[in-house]
Amino acid sequence: MPFPDKPLAGLLLTTLLVLAVVFFSPAQELENGAGLDLLYALRGPRPAPESVAIITLDSRSARDLGQSPRPERWPRILHARLVNGLAERGAKAIGFDVLFEREREPADDQALAAALRKAGNVTLIEGVSRESVTGPRGEILASMDHITQAQPLLRDAAWANGPFIMPKTPDGVIEFWSAVPSVGDRPSLPFLMARRMGHHDARSANAQRRILNLYGPIGSIRTIPYSTALELLTDPSAGDAAFRGKAVLIGFSEFNQSRQADMFRTPYSTPDGLDISGVELCATALGNLLEDSSLERPPTGATAAGVLIWGLLLALPWRFAGTRRALAITLGLALAWLVVAWACFTWAYLWLPVILPVVIAPLIASAGGITLQMRAARQRERQLVRALDRGLSHQGNAKLAALLQGHDGGRTAHGVCLCSDIESYTSLSEGLSPEATRNMLNSYFAIFIPLVEAHGGHVMDIVGDSAMCLWLADDSAADACSRARAAALALHLRMNEDKAPGTLKTRFGLHYGPVFLGEVGSDQHRELRVVGDIVNTSSRIQGGNKPLGTRILASAAVVSHGRDGAEQGYARALGAFALIGKRAPLELHEILSAPLSPDLGNAFETARNAYLSDAPEAAVPHLQRLLEQLPNDGPARFYLQRCHDRLAGSPVPDSDGHIVMTSK
Repeated sequence: MPFPDKPLAGLLLTTLLVLAVVFFSPAQELENGAGLDLLYALRGPRPAPESVAIITLDSRSARDLGQSPRPERWPRILHARLVNGLAERGAKAIGFDVLFEREREPADDQALAAALRKAGNVTLIEGVSRESVTGPRGEILASMDHITQAQPLLRDAAWANGPFIMPKTPDGVIEFWSAVPSVGDRPSLPFLMARRMGHHDARSANAQRRILNLYGPIGSIRTIPYSTALELLTDPSAGDAAFRGKAVLIGFSEFNQSRQADMFRTPYSTPDGLDISGVELCATALGNLLEDSSLERPPTGATAAGVLIWGLLLALPWRFAGTRRALAITLGLALAWLVVAWACFTWAYLWLPVILPVVIAPLIASAGGITLQMRAARQRERQLVRALDRGLSHQGNAKLAALLQGHDGGRTAHGVCLCSDIESYTSLSEGLSPEATRNMLNSYFAIFIPLVEAHGGHVMDIVGDSAMCLWLADDSAADACSRARAAALALHLRMNEDKAPGTLKTRFGLHYGPVFLGEVGSDQHRELRVVGDIVNTSSRIQGGNKPLGTRILASAAVVSHGRDGAEQGYARALGAFALIGKRAPLELHEILSAPLSPDLGNAFETARNAYLSDAPEAAVPHLQRLLEQLPNDGPARFYLQRCHDRLAGSPVPDSDGHIVMTSK
C-alpha cells in the first residue's frame, strides 16, 4: 500500500527518535541480561579447553583427607605436596585462587615456599579491597583500592602474584579485568598464567576489561577434587595424563552450593540458584585468553548507528506493503537478525545486540506502521467518499429530485429497497491506493447501475462498497417487487456467476414498505435523502446472507407481492429470523435462479419444520440427504450446524419459532 512521502518521512523520523531514546536509556541494559541469556541459550554449551584444569578444595576432599570443613585451615604442607606433585607431572602453569595472607605453621610455610621456588611456575592470587574516603559530614568523597598479597615468604617464592577482579552488574558477572587499573594496571592471575603457558596477547596493552565467553554451567571445565588429584599424582601414568602441559588452578568450589560462599550469577545460573564458583570463572578467563575467544562487542557508536539504521529498514515495508505482509516482512527481518547474531556469537565471538533489534525495534516500527496505515485508510476512505459524492451520489440526488416534483416538503411513498454489499471488500481494497480503489468501484458500478436502471430502479446512494437502490410502488406494489427481484437476480448472475472484468462478488437484501423522500439536514447543510425503516431493514437482510450462505435474501413483504419465474427467480422460504438490531422477527426467503427439485424442496421444508418444532434429531437426516446432492447449499448447512449445536448441548438462542442471528 503506497503512502505519500510525507507520512513515510514521519514514520521514519518517529522510529528513529524513539529508538534513539530507548538506546540511550536504561532499557539498553536488557542486552546484558535477557539479550545475553538468549544468545547463550541459542548457542548452548561449548567445549572447554583441555589445557585447563581445576583442583577444588571441597567438602569431599576434606572428608577423604581428614581435614577441617573450612579449606582455609588445611595445613600448607598439603599444598606443598600438591605443588611438588604437579611440578613432577609436568604441569606448565599453576595458580592458587587461595589467599595466603597470614603466617601459619612455620614448617608448613617453609615447605610450601620451597615447593613454590622449585616449581618456578606458580602464580598466587592477590586480594583487592576498596576503602572509601569520607568527608567531614560522612559523605563519600572517593574510593581507593588496596592490594592484599600473600605473606612475604610465599609471595617472594612464587613465580608471580596477581589479582582477579570481575565487575558485578545487576545481571551477574559477564566481564573480567586482564589488568586491573585501580591498582596500577597489575596483570591479573589468569593473564599471568596465560603468559606462563606461552601465550602472548597482542591486545594486552589496549584491552584491560574483557567479556567472559562462558563454556557452560558449573563443572564445564574439568574439575578434580583435591584428594583425587593427590591420588593421581602418585601414579606417574595417570598424573601425566591429567596434568602434563596444562594450566592448573587451585581454589574453592562446591557442587553443594550451601557450602560455597564464592559464587557468581551468570547466564548459565539455573532457576534454583546453582551459580558458578569464582575459581571456575577464573579458569574460564584463562581458557578465553589461551584460545583468544573472549567476547567482543562493537563500539557503542557503531552499535547505535547499526540499530538506528536497522529500525529505519524495519519501517520501510510499511511503505510498500499492506499490514499482513509488512508484519510478515518485519518478523522475517527480526528473525534474520537473530540468526546473524547467533552465528556471530557462536563462531566469531562477536556479541551483537538482540533485544533492541529483534524485539523493541520491530515493535516500534510496527506500531508506527500500523498507525500510519490506519491514518492512510481513513484518508483513502475520505477520498473515496468525496469521489463518489462528486459522481454517483449526485446522480442519485438528481433522480430523487425528479421524483419529488410537486412535493416541495418531501413525501411518503411505498417502495422496494435493495441493499448490496461487495464480498470481502476490505481485503480486496487493502493493497490498493485510493485511486486504484476508485477505478475498481467505477468499473463495478458501470455494470451495476445500468442493470438497476434497466429494471426501473434508481440508485439513490452509494457509501463505500454498498449501494442503496429504490423502486417506487406508485402504481403497483406487485410491479415494483417484481422489478426489484428481477434486478437482484440479474445482478447476481452478472456479479457472482460471470467472471467478466469489473464484476465483484456481491450479496443483496430486499425489503418492501414505506419510505420518506425529501430533504434531511440543517439550515447549514441539507441533502435529498431516502429514509425509513425499510432502508435499515434491507441492510440487515443483506447482512443475513453471510451466515446463511446465500446471495439474495428478500423479506416476505417482497415475495408476497411478486411471483416466481425465470426472470424474477424462485423464492425458498427459510423461516423467521430475528436480525441483529431488529426486535421483530422477519420471514426471509432465498431468491434462486432455479428452483429446488420437489424432493429436495420437501426435504428442506421437513427439516426446517422439525428444527422449529424442537426435534433437531429428526431434521438431520433430511439435511444430510440434501447436502449429498447439493454440497454448497448454504441454508441446509446453516440448519445442520444449528441441529448439531442443539444435540451437543451448546446454547442456541433460538426461541418462539424463530431463529436469532448473532452475527452478520
